[in-house]
Amino acid sequence: MKYIAILDYDHLDHTFFMKSFSEAMGQQRGCTGIIIHADSNYTERLIQTGMMRVDAVMRSTRDLNHRIVALLADSGVSGVGVNGFQKRLIQISGKEVTVDHEWIEARPAGTHLILSNLVWDTLHRKIVPLPLRTLAEALGEQLKIETVIAFPANDVKDPAVTGNRKAKEVKKQKKLIELLPRELIPPPKNTYLGNADAFGKLPDKGGLQPVL
Repeated sequence: MKYIAILDYDHLDHTFFMKSFSEAMGQQRGCTGIIIHADSNYTERLIQTGMMRVDAVMRSTRDLNHRIVALLADSGVSGVGVNGFQKRLIQISGKEVTVDHEWIEARPAGTHLILSNLVWDTLHRKIVPLPLRTLAEALGEQLKIETVIAFPANDVKDPAVTGNRKAKEVKKQKKLIELLPRELIPPPKNTYLGNADAFGKLPDKGGLQPVL
């Protein structure tokens, strides 16, 4: 099973969640994931040392990429970390996003890709951060991946997230959107919401709920 999982700003700075996330990935069977991320509150701590914001965002994002790879390795998960601008994997030109799908798909099955949102802007010839929802949609469309996984804001364990299918559909969808991290509203196409426990059961998607 192929999937895209989004680590948003708040979850990246949540030590307990990140540990649960890495352990969940170690429990998956037959899955190849692309884990995308941006920066976290680590950026603000760098700014407090006197670093300019644009430099702090770059430093924070790249450092987090290394940390995620190391964290996954501690749980026995094989992952390759890369920033989107490296090898020109992800490029933007105006509103158009181009993905080097050949390089991404050439990695061995079962090897997860940890990909940051720092991409190459071909018009301005510089590295820029791309919104996570935009990156997720581009990857999903160009790599034909139909499962994008997000985690509820504040790691709320809500019945609607963990599989209560008896609620009315309209109320359930409203509830799910309210649980999305703020940078993922509106949600990317094919987004599912679930906690770390449900994430660890992949390829069984029974514990995930589609967000329309």
